[in-house]
Amino acid sequence: MLCVVILLLLDWTTSVAQPTSLANNNYTALPIRLELSLAGGFAEIRSNHFHSGLDIRTGGKEGEPVYAPADGYVSRINISAWGGGKVLYITHPDGYRTVYMHLSAFCGKIGEFVKNYQYSNHTFAFDIDLPADSIRVCKGQMIALTGNTGGSAGPHLHYEIRLAHNDQPINPLYFGLKYNDNIAPTIAGIKLYPANSTATINNRNAVYNAYPTTVATTKKGSKNKHKTNPKTDSITVSGPFYAGIYTYDQMEPLSHNKNGVEKIELLVDGELFFRYQVPTFLFEETRIVNALIDYPHYLRTREYFILTRHLHGDRNNFSTAYRNNGYIQFDDNAIHTLLYRVSDYKGNVTTRQIQIKSTPFDTSNVAHNTFLAEGEPITYYKRFKLIRPEFSMYAEPYTVYENDQLVYIRKKNQGFLTDIHHITLKKNPLPPHQSITVEIDIPAIIPYVLRDKLTVVCTNGKKVSACATTRQGDKLKAVSRTFGGFAIQVDTIPPQLTPLNFKNNQQITSNKIKVKISDNLTGVISYHCEVNGQWQLAEHDGKTASLTVEASHLRRGNNTVKFSLSDAVGNTTIKEFTLHRK
Repeated sequence: MLCVVILLLLDWTTSVAQPTSLANNNYTALPIRLELSLAGGFAEIRSNHFHSGLDIRTGGKEGEPVYAPADGYVSRINISAWGGGKVLYITHPDGYRTVYMHLSAFCGKIGEFVKNYQYSNHTFAFDIDLPADSIRVCKGQMIALTGNTGGSAGPHLHYEIRLAHNDQPINPLYFGLKYNDNIAPTIAGIKLYPANSTATINNRNAVYNAYPTTVATTKKGSKNKHKTNPKTDSITVSGPFYAGIYTYDQMEPLSHNKNGVEKIELLVDGELFFRYQVPTFLFEETRIVNALIDYPHYLRTREYFILTRHLHGDRNNFSTAYRNNGYIQFDDNAIHTLLYRVSDYKGNVTTRQIQIKSTPFDTSNVAHNTFLAEGEPITYYKRFKLIRPEFSMYAEPYTVYENDQLVYIRKKNQGFLTDIHHITLKKNPLPPHQSITVEIDIPAIIPYVLRDKLTVVCTNGKKVSACATTRQGDKLKAVSRTFGGFAIQVDTIPPQLTPLNFKNNQQITSNKIKVKISDNLTGVISYHCEVNGQWQLAEHDGKTASLTVEASHLRRGNNTVKFSLSDAVGNTTIKEFTLHRK
């Protein structure tokens, strides 16, 4: 079975053909005993990544029991204030691994292991792998409770099915999960983009918003109701262009969620020109989403228009352009048809058609050099380094998606300890596919006593964030997942801690002790709580920037509760409170 699955996945990653169902008796049922209702689908485009599982609604409540779909063992536990929050990984003997995120609690032996590990190692957050004989689970065993931990925006269960040998996620809907969906996808927008500076759409060298007729077809019994917006006039094009579509799916009529679709196809004059489909992906590929979409528009609106064009460094296996790298060009005086066809996982289909009137393109007007002179050439498949006075930047091959020019501008000190060294791409201003490295010289004027408090910051507009920084002699070295402005700043301000539900020297009336934590720049990286001199577990919630300690640890009478916080450069805050308990 596993060999067949691997061969199927290899075929998907090369051709993205119509996937065959992987249903088997182990994974056809949900891990929670509720009807399937999705708040988020597999491979939906999120900020800098694909969504790697299903977000299953739990009725707006926490504490729904989670059951193991098959025999296996707990192979990993990850607890964090961010991301997936409390996460459980179970590896199964048939070659799959299931993953459960945003949990509120772990059950049975799993919960006992977590508590013992946290108290033995004096930590709330941890990420460890477990051997196969450590904690075994049986099919149908209750393993956890659903919650809202980590980066979750509301109570739900994030559920994944992966290949165990490489953690490659697969869409769980291909495993035969039962659910109802008679609603066809929504096509919310189509855009046409001129491919160069002389191509025109309706006589303008600008992006054109198309509003074509909508035709929705669904399976028998559908209650889908799409409004049509007929547009009879043809769109005039001259020169090469590419297309983009914003589309989503809804399983229930009153749902506000805009879930991903299964497949997008574009037919040009009746022939398949482009297909987009993501049945599986590798985590190292996930940032490629930025090259698949109209990224500037996404930053402004969070609407992801999936583009037909392929950049040379875009090595994705999810979108296939069958001709000319996804660029469309007609060299005649004629009427042509573009038809988008969008499908969901239940076979519901929506189509939209656009009439295009083409005129011949005068290639003599094409600008052969579209770059300005101030940039430094960067080749997408080569290593790159930029050396400037007091500043260096390094990038590995395939950090950018296309041959481009890196523009460097040095801006005067704006409240930092150095000038701002600003770098950006000229042609395709997309985030780097992998981290870049920057180095900045430490000004000699800065006293040595402060040098361990220095950090590299990245600034984009008004937003300033600290980068992961190390000091190497008289330089600071940092890694960044964005381009932008880089400078050195000093952080001498310790983290802040504020009681939320109690006051010092007063009686505690709640069953929990809560404090708010914050830091001005480099962030809180460690925290510690003691009750009457003994370490106590403080649960960190990144969403609310808070620590929570169970008040049951307090004894009758007066208690001493001490919190210690440290940021990334070693600034520390220690606060002690006296709390009375009846």
